[in-house]
Amino acid sequence: MVILKVAKELMKGLEIVFFIHFILGLIIGFIFLFIPELYCDVVGVTITDKGVFRLVGAASFSLGFSSFLAYRVKDWEKAKLFVQMELIWLILASGAMFYWLIFEEGPVVGYWIFGMFLGFLIAFVYFYLQQKK
Repeated sequence: MVILKVAKELMKGLEIVFFIHFILGLIIGFIFLFIPELYCDVVGVTITDKGVFRLVGAASFSLGFSSFLAYRVKDWEKAKLFVQMELIWLILASGAMFYWLIFEEGPVVGYWIFGMFLGFLIAFVYFYLQQKK
């Protein structure tokens, strides 16, 4: 006897989160990868190493593009790995941002980035738990 597994579609809300994450990943990735000096001038951060910013830009592009791939598959079992990867990234990134802001007096703009990380973390946790049901 063959049992066919019916594909579970992504919830519409998760698709929206993936799409927003994709767009922000492209924007932030472009800024940090190609024009980190301009970004630092605007937010008042002294840039001492463009390489670190460019690395963050490359990561942002990559994570944003992975969200686009997950958005396109529309199948939970295929997208689940992308969500799990995002959860690990967002937990670690939020922790690092929190430490930087509180203990190393990171720039004010860091609170916006920290808030963005927390927002995505909450959204991905919520939809991960909902999709598993």
